[in-house]
Amino acid sequence: MPCTSTMVATGPPFSKRLFPAPPSPIVSLMADRLALVIGSECANFGRLGFTAELAEALLRALTELGGWRPVGDGPVLDPTVAELKTRLKAAFQQADRCAATLLIAFIGHGFTTGRDDFFLLAHDSELPLDYESGLHLVDEVTRQLTNTGSLDGLIVLVDACEAGPGVLDAGRKWVPLLEQGSGRMELLAASDRGDAYDGCFTRTMLRTFETGLPGSGSNLLCAELAPELNAACSSQTPRHLSFNGTQVARGDLGLWLVPNRARSRDAVTGRPAAGLVDHLVRTVSLTDAVRDTLADLVESGDRLQVLTGPAGAGKSTLLSLLIRPGLVAELSGVNAEFVTAAVFLDVSSTVETMHAELVEQLETRFGAEFRDARQAVLDELVDRERFSAFETDIVRPLHRMQRPGRRIRLVIDGLDQPDEGCRNSVIEAVGVLSGDERLRQVRVIVGVRSGTEIAEHPDLAHARRFRLAPPSGGEILSDLIRTRAPMPREIIPMLGRLHDDLGGGWLIARLVTEIDWNGSDSEMDGLDSLVARRFEAAARRRPTWVIVELAALLAAVGVGPTAPLRLIHAALAQLGESVSLSHLRDVVVDLGVLVARGHPGQDGELVGLAHHAFTEPLARVVSACLPGVILQAQRALSDVLDVRGALRSGVLGRRSTGAGAPAGAAVLERPAPTGDYGAVAAAVGREGVSQVVPAADGYARPPWRRVRSSNRAARRRAKVAHFIEPRPWDDEFADYAQHSGPRHLIECGDHQRAIAFLDAADSQRRAVDNRMAWESWLSVFENALPLDHSAVLTARSRLARWTGYAGEPHRAREMCADLADYCAQTLGPDHPQTLLARAQLADWYGQTSEPARAAAIFIELLPRLERAGDIREVLRARMSLGFWTGQTGDSAGAREHYAAVLPAMERIFGRSHPEVLNARDHYARWIGETGDPRRARRMMTRLVPRCRTRLGRTHNTTLWAMHNLALWTAACGDAASAIELYRRVIAVRDEVSGTEHPSTIATKLALARLYAANGNYSAALEVGARLPEIWDRTYGPADPVTVAATREVAEWTEKLSAT
Repeated sequence: MPCTSTMVATGPPFSKRLFPAPPSPIVSLMADRLALVIGSECANFGRLGFTAELAEALLRALTELGGWRPVGDGPVLDPTVAELKTRLKAAFQQADRCAATLLIAFIGHGFTTGRDDFFLLAHDSELPLDYESGLHLVDEVTRQLTNTGSLDGLIVLVDACEAGPGVLDAGRKWVPLLEQGSGRMELLAASDRGDAYDGCFTRTMLRTFETGLPGSGSNLLCAELAPELNAACSSQTPRHLSFNGTQVARGDLGLWLVPNRARSRDAVTGRPAAGLVDHLVRTVSLTDAVRDTLADLVESGDRLQVLTGPAGAGKSTLLSLLIRPGLVAELSGVNAEFVTAAVFLDVSSTVETMHAELVEQLETRFGAEFRDARQAVLDELVDRERFSAFETDIVRPLHRMQRPGRRIRLVIDGLDQPDEGCRNSVIEAVGVLSGDERLRQVRVIVGVRSGTEIAEHPDLAHARRFRLAPPSGGEILSDLIRTRAPMPREIIPMLGRLHDDLGGGWLIARLVTEIDWNGSDSEMDGLDSLVARRFEAAARRRPTWVIVELAALLAAVGVGPTAPLRLIHAALAQLGESVSLSHLRDVVVDLGVLVARGHPGQDGELVGLAHHAFTEPLARVVSACLPGVILQAQRALSDVLDVRGALRSGVLGRRSTGAGAPAGAAVLERPAPTGDYGAVAAAVGREGVSQVVPAADGYARPPWRRVRSSNRAARRRAKVAHFIEPRPWDDEFADYAQHSGPRHLIECGDHQRAIAFLDAADSQRRAVDNRMAWESWLSVFENALPLDHSAVLTARSRLARWTGYAGEPHRAREMCADLADYCAQTLGPDHPQTLLARAQLADWYGQTSEPARAAAIFIELLPRLERAGDIREVLRARMSLGFWTGQTGDSAGAREHYAAVLPAMERIFGRSHPEVLNARDHYARWIGETGDPRRARRMMTRLVPRCRTRLGRTHNTTLWAMHNLALWTAACGDAASAIELYRRVIAVRDEVSGTEHPSTIATKLALARLYAANGNYSAALEVGARLPEIWDRTYGPADPVTVAATREVAEWTEKLSAT
């Protein structure tokens, strides 16, 4: 008899074209989720009384909890047969146009005829049922699937009586169609051949949506609801049918209903790693070794615990169980908050990516408390550029959050995964988190593959170590038997040999269950052959070019859900293959255990390989099919990320033609320093330009001669000689580009673009963070290239540069000297790279109080640079020569140098290039110092708006331009305007750099001196009384600025007392 409900879910639309082309390969529509919910009373059958109420409640839950968009304005209530068919057809068409996942839910009467045809009943349905008087669910959906080409999965929910025959019919008709069209489907029905009562099916589902399922993953799937329905609706028997087009028996994680509220307090909830954790724990086998190790880790109070074991032993799975302890009976006393935050590292991980992930999870866990702690740290910092982001965003906030009895546990898995160069900084960060005395409440649990040197790293020496043994052959076999997967008889002896001789652990079990053994021999000679067979199982049903190039892209991406699926989609298009985004997701699902997915089925879905042990075997398989495909994949990924377009620099990538250059090497121009040394020295030095203040007659009489050049050259403000403007990437790709873009460029041999990309990233970070980044990337370049390759040498120069700006100028000078010597010995004294290294060394001589030596080096270098023929480097050298000439006290000579070089700079670089803006700022300085402050003021008045427009309000160059405009405004007698300008600069400096940053102090001291020069000693002391003490802490009591400022404050104090 007709009654209530049944549900079905399927994958992408299916058409006669297996892989229909998307409208645009790169701008295809993102994954969307549409829901059509129907509540139907039938006039000719008994009134149910709950269909409208439950339909409205279900649609509300799907939209509010699961992010589904309703098809139409709301649920379809009491439709006629014609209207029901029309609305169903329209829903399929809309989902097809949007490349969306479609969910159809029906709550109402169902009826099965004597021929086992299952019908859904509309308001005007009547017996006898046929295609005119009812809706034949299976046949109607079959027709719609045939006419779709971009559907991204189908979920059908039917709360009706007698639905069982319809489920069987769907298996006969839908599955072959789905196999042909590469679709995915889940079907869940409220009944078999019997009745469904009182909407129990939908009510139970809604209740489960609210409470969640503790034993399930991040999102609720149809298959996971079946046990709940069986338990709650004892008088009816739900039926479930699933198809995902692959050997994966577990279904598609992307076809989910709503997020699982039981997982809301997991460390990784809402993060990409949640999909990886789902993947790891879904088929976990709790062996005795796993249970014992879990108990040991939980009981241990050590600040650092290192879990080691071979590949496939289950380390990541075990750590995932700590994140979800409810899955293990022995951990009944541990809740989901046991782990505060968890990071799963991969080949592209750096300390920056780990830092970003920890910040996100800590903010989610602690909310306003963590945000307030971070803000308090920033508020108390007096020099924000002195400390790394890791220190200010994580270490200090966690220190402030100490509470009696509180424990903050951080899981960091895969410490062996990052590239060697980036790994060291990650290990150092782990050492800080687990060893710093300020973080005694923090516990760190690390997973690392045994057989590497990482577990014995000195920064981990204080760790307590736990070893997880690989599973025995018997445990693997028991797990395979439990899955009931079809296997050849020969599998048992082969499993023993594989495990004993070749390793692989649980990876073997997972691969074996997803291999189609029918029609193929059962020989296996290692994990490689299993990976190859698993790939072949997916490739049998796919055009070879799609599966091969997708696998190559995944191998290029590496381990973990890191690459946006849309990026992979665009890279396939770059390789010349058109495949819709929905069908791409089909292929990803087909690859099963080989792939890790983050945010499956969502707009921001991420993909990567599930385990590092799969990378090389898969690369070998696809390379055998299509030689060179891995390199092509690397190049396609880098091209899609549009690194070249992202860096607007006309000076990158020039080829060297000099003798001795490595084949194919590129010589990048010397980036002149961008620090504040010269500006600070000029602004605060006793004999510096800040002494140009109005005299009694209102006119400035600057000191034309400088007594001690070292007073003015202790630090120098840089000329921005190498400007790279980041292009705003599509938000979906920005994070991936940041941490993986350079790696892809290096792998495909485009080292120039890799350097340019990294230079662009430098503009977004503090100097101390840039130094850490270049320490890591230098190792990457050195591992990939000969030591005399231009990219390696350029990376060395960048590291020296940021070492100096991070507060170690003398160390930077030593590094540049070593680099210059190496280049001279290896490439020759006149090689362009050698000349650039010596130019950088000269700049650091100037910045460490030897401007005369810097000028002498540039005088000697200029003819060689001119012979080398690089006009940009010649202009930079001429500008540097002019600057250091001025720093020696020869302001007139500096003015002449700048007057000569500026026209050529503007012609070559452009009038608004940052280097030209800097040069104009310096030129104004020399003009003012040589007796024409009014002209200097006019120049700065024109320059400041250009800097603000070109570089932004808070850019360092803009702030120094405003500072110098204030200086020359004061020199022209307008003290009130100068004071206002100084105060504006200080307000921004305090916010951006901190109250005790040297640049901030320079402007404050200039303001204090201006007050004093105009007789306002009270205001001068209010601004400047503490400045000598602050400067002393940074540069020492013997520093000329410390001495001068101390004397000035004493003079102001004495004069104020005398008034």
